[in-house]
Amino acid sequence: RLARFFRRPWRMLGASVLFRIPLVREMTLWFGAVDAGRSNCERLLRAGATVVVWPGGLDEANSVDEPRGVVRLRTRTGFIRLAVRSGVPVLPMFVFGELDAVEAVRLLPRPLASWLKRTLRASSNGFVGRYGTPVPRRVPFNLVIGDPIATAAAPSAAATDAEVARVHSLYRAELSRIYHEHRDAFGYGGRELVFANEDLAAG
Repeated sequence: RLARFFRRPWRMLGASVLFRIPLVREMTLWFGAVDAGRSNCERLLRAGATVVVWPGGLDEANSVDEPRGVVRLRTRTGFIRLAVRSGVPVLPMFVFGELDAVEAVRLLPRPLASWLKRTLRASSNGFVGRYGTPVPRRVPFNLVIGDPIATAAAPSAAATDAEVARVHSLYRAELSRIYHEHRDAFGYGGRELVFANEDLAAG
């Protein structure tokens, strides 16, 4: 159905480590994902493709301690910086239902899990869904698409940083808008949206 919204070919990004593991690599490719490495993203954008990014990445995949009533988003700025440099707009989207499909569980001690995250850029968590198995629960996924945010050319590093900060602020505001407009209709009425603190310069 995304084809109705995206006029250009689109590709979904997956963590680079997924493409180094036999069978997992084939499954990831079968789902249509491609390596999230920067050079690959730049190549796709130059070729005119729409790139679908999950900004929370490993931080959200490794989050097992969030309260039930909180939806915490970790919106990094690297993908926004790439959009600014490539001169393409950013399109905010939110999927209602993902939090109810599975629950993340910690399989390894926290220090070892943190080492794997830093060293291999991989999540060590497991996921529990239907009947205590990894099979996701049968819950509806509702994708809400916001308004695109145009990016402007930046002639210098300082101007690029300022444009990244501007687009990032608008991106968060638009995510918040579509979340609060639709949360009651899609079963998230009692959940508050919280953005994790970030360092824009390190995005």
